[in-house]
Amino acid sequence: MKLNGVLRNEITAYFVLMVLIAISLPFSKFTLTVFEMMLVFVWLIHDVSAKSNNSDWGHAIQEQSRVNHFFRRFGISLSRKLRLFFSNKPALMLTSLFALHLIGLITTTDFTYAWKDIRTKLPLLILPLIIASMPRFSRRQTQALLGMFVLAVFVGTLISIHLYLKRDFDDIRDISPYISSVRFALMVVFSFFLLILKMFSKPGIPFYLQLIFGIVALWFVGYLIILESVIGILSVFLIVLILLLRLVFRQSSWKIKVAILFSAMIFVVGTIGYIAGVSKKLSQHKPLDISKLDKFSKLGNPYRHDTIHFGVENGRYVGIYFAEGELAEAWNQRSNYDFYGRDEAGQLIMYTIIRYLTSADLRKDAEGVAALSAEDIRHIEKGIANREYLEKPGLSNRISKIITGYQQSIYLNDPSGSSMMQRVEHLKASFLLIKKHFWWGVGTGDIPEAFRQIYDEMNSRLKPEVRWRSHNQYLSFWIGFGLFGFIWFLIVLLYPFLFRLTSKDARLFVFWLIMLLSMFSEDTLETQTGVTLFAFFYCFFVLAAVPEPEQQRQSNDI
Repeated sequence: MKLNGVLRNEITAYFVLMVLIAISLPFSKFTLTVFEMMLVFVWLIHDVSAKSNNSDWGHAIQEQSRVNHFFRRFGISLSRKLRLFFSNKPALMLTSLFALHLIGLITTTDFTYAWKDIRTKLPLLILPLIIASMPRFSRRQTQALLGMFVLAVFVGTLISIHLYLKRDFDDIRDISPYISSVRFALMVVFSFFLLILKMFSKPGIPFYLQLIFGIVALWFVGYLIILESVIGILSVFLIVLILLLRLVFRQSSWKIKVAILFSAMIFVVGTIGYIAGVSKKLSQHKPLDISKLDKFSKLGNPYRHDTIHFGVENGRYVGIYFAEGELAEAWNQRSNYDFYGRDEAGQLIMYTIIRYLTSADLRKDAEGVAALSAEDIRHIEKGIANREYLEKPGLSNRISKIITGYQQSIYLNDPSGSSMMQRVEHLKASFLLIKKHFWWGVGTGDIPEAFRQIYDEMNSRLKPEVRWRSHNQYLSFWIGFGLFGFIWFLIVLLYPFLFRLTSKDARLFVFWLIMLLSMFSEDTLETQTGVTLFAFFYCFFVLAAVPEPEQQRQSNDI
């Protein structure tokens, strides 16, 4: 009884630590590390004495020391766990990604970065090893862990909205204070679909719970819009389409198929129409008669009225009432950032000033600069080119930033000021590296240095502070480990689909889609939070959570 009690305590500790890891994902890398270390400890001591009985223990005391007996039982337990792990194909597949990083040390020259990267990738080894060799969770435990994760994400969004309402930020991404806004957005998307799937699960849940889940799900979508998360919104959009198409193929009634396809078409057309509307609003303007505009500033300096090169933003011509010399002198009196230099975002600050003054409906002269507050000056120095980015954040503003940034980068022949054009440069550099290191890659630790060199070789106009990696996990694996490493990475990613694991649980299918989509625009596995999110829920659904018969039938419907 005593030994059984110890065993139960170890299993309880294992479950509690798994819940704490899930809760930590939206909040803290530090607690993630602490709880993962504690999880390793619990795994090591689990089942060490489970197979001992009183007579066995007494015999051990007589023939050998307690310490020796402990290590004997420890070795037996560890051997059993390793056998369970090595007989589990999904766990081995995931762990092979960690092994790939070890193999990449063969071609590495920068071992300092290589070991740092390997430490980051440890969840790919630790979590499959532990979860594959521990008892599976019950239905109640599965629901509790997922519920606590969704609750943690919800609390995280409440904290973010509190920061948003205080308006104490320069970049909307700053309202995600604990982890990257991109990673947090992925968690919000996943939580949204967990709630939606639970709402339509069989057997049904009470109406009041459906109502609560529906409200929270809408809250999550609203949060993604406020966060201006293009990746998050696009993921929701694409996954909803995929689920609808999946539902079409599983339906026998042609009427239901037509209804679903019609709904999907409305969804697509509505989204395209929204983007087109934002783009049209951005370029709309009232007719302008230049002959009626003032020709001189109050200081007597001539205005330049340029309606061609600067374009229109938020219904205002950016290039009118522009007295360059006067504006430069007035700006330099109020800021240490030279008028012809760059702001903190790497953009030519002259154009940031011009756009900001336009958004504030001020003229580009000394009078306009004088009307700016100290806070406005600081916003410009940080690279914020439009007041509306701060006053009215949202998805429409994000689309506006992308379009305006693209237009400015084309006009100035400088991709540094546009996130979209930056990514184009990142992709160019990535493909050049793939061409140079096609078969074997550059190794685990040499990717940062390889990118630094290739940007110099291609004479990239990107500023050093935005000369980043590929922002594409697939390309990162090819660059790091060559063609064969890239192919193996794809095999590992597609394994759940190829072996129909995703058809057994709609939650795994949705999570799998979120991860696959995120890797097209982010190096999802290159941060501790990202790689833990991926490894944790992959292992949880494949190795720990037992699909319910009702859920399995429902997942087949969905």
